Amino acid sequence: MAKSVGASRAAAEGPSFSLRAGIAAMLLALAACGGGSGDGSSQPPSGGMPLVATLPSIQANVFSVSCAVSNCHTGAMPPQGLRLEDGQSWANLVNQPSPYGMMLVRVVPGDPDASFLIQKLEPSPPAGDRMPASGPPYLSPATIAVIRDWIANGAQP
Repeated sequence: MAKSVGASRAAAEGPSFSLRAGIAAMLLALAACGGGSGDGSSQPPSGGMPLVATLPSIQANVFSVSCAVSNCHTGAMPPQGLRLEDGQSWANLVNQPSPYGMMLVRVVPGDPDASFLIQKLEPSPPAGDRMPASGPPYLSPATIAVIRDWIANGAQP
C-alpha cells in the first residue's frame, strides 16, 4: 500500500524536477534557434530591433551584419567603392552611380525596381554577383521587401 501512496503522490505532483528542467532547457534551445533565419520573417539576424523600412533599422539589421562584415563593404578600399558602414551608407547609396555604368544607380529614391541595390540582392543581377557574397546565403524575401519599402518611401536617411 505504501508504494501506491507514493505513486499517487508523484502523479499528483506532476513530472519530476529533472523532467521539468529538461523540458525547460529544450524550450530555451528551440527559442534560440528562431532568430532571423531565411524563413521569410522580418526578424533581424542579429536579434536586435525588428526590421522596419527605415535606414537606421536596415543599417543595424542588414548592412552592419551582412554587408559591412569581414572587411567587405567597409574600410578604405571596399568592393566597387561601396562603404556600408554606419554613417556612410546613405551617402554611398542614394543617387550614386554604380561603377558598372551610369545607367545603374545604386538607390533611386521612390523607385526600387530601378535601384541597383535591389537588383544586386535578387537573383540574376544585371552586373556582378548576387549579394551578399559571404555569410548567410542570401537575404530573405521579407528582408528585401523591407529594403524595397524604404526605397519606395523615398530612401530617407
